Amino acid sequence: MSEEEFNLAMKQMAAGDMNALRHVYDAYLKLIYAICFKMLQHKEAAEDVTSDFFIRLYNSAASFNGQGHHKTWIATIAKNMCIDYMRKNKRVTESLDAAMYPDEDTASPREMADAKTVGGASVEEQTVNKLTIEQAMEKLSDKEREVMDLKCGGGLTFREIAETTGMPQGTVSWHYNNAVAKLRKYIGTG
Repeated sequence: MSEEEFNLAMKQMAAGDMNALRHVYDAYLKLIYAICFKMLQHKEAAEDVTSDFFIRLYNSAASFNGQGHHKTWIATIAKNMCIDYMRKNKRVTESLDAAMYPDEDTASPREMADAKTVGGASVEEQTVNKLTIEQAMEKLSDKEREVMDLKCGGGLTFREIAETTGMPQGTVSWHYNNAVAKLRKYIGTG
């Protein structure tokens, strides 16, 4: 969606046009959900915040001034809504985690070192070609995963990702290229 299309849709929403909201929703659902899921790491929470985002966008359309890049603007709003959600639900989340994982074991460094090789081959070598894309994404660093989510899931350019995350554009490109190389290795396509 171009800047002009987005600005027009916001004006139409301000006038009560639900079709304009549908147009923005169709264009940016994946981006907003990707941002929310990346930050919240919980499907239902990401869905809730994503829904709330579009309600808030519609309700605040009259105050939209049209300055700046709209993708960066909506990504920032989504991130701030996720931060608000985490603050509001912090106590509940901590209580649920404690209740759900009371006896979670953690391996000692020696146990982890011993587990790295099985039958002379590393565990990574044994499983590298058996990973799904979702499993492979989990093996990326947080920054690599964030860049991939915004680039592939959200359709942002490197410049837009840099503006959204506060990382330099070269760093964004570097994380993206590393992530692509790792994913190729993990899913056996490169």
